[in-house]
Amino acid sequence: MVWYLDTSAFLKLIVDEVSSSAMRDWYSANTPVWSSQLLCTEAMRTAQRLRIDLRSVEEALDTVTLVLPSVATYASAGRMEPRGLRSLDALHLAAALELESDLEGMVVYDQRLADAARDTSIEVVAPN
Repeated sequence: MVWYLDTSAFLKLIVDEVSSSAMRDWYSANTPVWSSQLLCTEAMRTAQRLRIDLRSVEEALDTVTLVLPSVATYASAGRMEPRGLRSLDALHLAAALELESDLEGMVVYDQRLADAARDTSIEVVAPN
């Protein structure tokens, strides 16, 4: 069983903000953790904007098993409900759903994505 980590949760591992300490504690106790290769792009772009050392992001990324979304993943994300779900969040959710019975749940702090995941019966955690 694996947990799927979205970008909002991953960033709490490298940025000090509300819930970062709780997320780090949860993370150290709950492996393995997987995510889409999309996480790498989103995390690096955020690090660039926030002027965070990219090496620290790369080191944190090395602790996550990254899966490469397929063409089918993108197609599934494009049809995903609810309609208000943003494109990158839909890609994360579609990638998580592809883990099927191996998926324990999603770790996510973004409310829209958390709600969409719950709508598909995925357990959602956001350590606080």
